[in-house]
Amino acid sequence: MPDLSPRAARRRRRPRPDPYDRAEILARWGGCCYCDGSAEELDHVVPLAHGGPDVAANLVAACRECNSSKHAKSLAEWAAER
Repeated sequence: MPDLSPRAARRRRRPRPDPYDRAEILARWGGCCYCDGSAEELDHVVPLAHGGPDVAANLVAACRECNSSKHAKSLAEWAAER
């Protein structure tokens, strides 16, 4: 008989797909929106850690250096450091 406990049900759930198309967002920007370098990552303009939504309208293309230096900072906090 299969295990029907809530814990087993959580293990069987498939991860939900992203609500956006990564390739489309990277193509839309063409390069890093912060420094015009080569973009290979997506950045949440309003970080998820600050309540930003995980939707295409909150995403921009960013290079690895800009994205990792911005981390979970707001644009204002990040810009003040640069």
